Amino acid sequence: MYYQSRSIIIKSMDYRESDKLVTVFSEKEGKLRGIARGIKKPGSSLRACIQPFCHSLLFFHRGKELDLITQGRLLDFYGNSREDINRTLYCVYLMELLDKALMDRMPMPRLYRLTLSVLEEINDNGLNPLILRYFEMQLLVQLGYRPVLDHCINCGQQGNMLKSFSPAAGGMLCPDCTAGEDDCMILSGEVLGLLRLMINGNLTTLQRVRASTAALDKIESFLERYLEYHLERRFNMKNTIRVLKKMLS
Repeated sequence: MYYQSRSIIIKSMDYRESDKLVTVFSEKEGKLRGIARGIKKPGSSLRACIQPFCHSLLFFHRGKELDLITQGRLLDFYGNSREDINRTLYCVYLMELLDKALMDRMPMPRLYRLTLSVLEEINDNGLNPLILRYFEMQLLVQLGYRPVLDHCINCGQQGNMLKSFSPAAGGMLCPDCTAGEDDCMILSGEVLGLLRLMINGNLTTLQRVRASTAALDKIESFLERYLEYHLERRFNMKNTIRVLKKMLS
């Protein structure tokens, strides 16, 4: 059975002598793996289509275990991002997030469209930390891990007294319910406001927001910890980015 789908290339790796095993986030099928035959041969038309974080129209032949990628047409290469090492690293990080978060063959069209929008934003306008954090938050929301930020997840209390977030509980805790909890994160009013905006807002809104460095650092730490808690994975590219920043600073 043959089918086609627009696809975002998550990663590729060597497979046999002239083939590659390609992991993609496809619009119709969700995350899947396929074999690109003869990709290492000179003149292969598929070579440009399966570079990491490319957007391509791919043609598949469904197999018993792995699909065969028979043809492809490049839709967007995101050239500006590839010419900037920082943009490249963060685009690869987004692909790592998708690879470690998504189940196979589970279509997620909203997340697919969001991923394209974020890749386009990075390519056209450069890195914006809030846009990266927005992607992480929306990934959590669409996976079913939306954090409860407007009331105590235990007793329902609301108000300015809410400052502690429990990753295990998945929400804020009031002072009374925080007693005995030793794994909470303290969130300021600015951080809470930004996190709520990332849940309910959109890319256009986030592009206009200005946040303090302290708030951005706290939000990054919050989302990294929350993602690692629920996905039970660590993200190698994030550590690579940190090491390179230290080397270049």
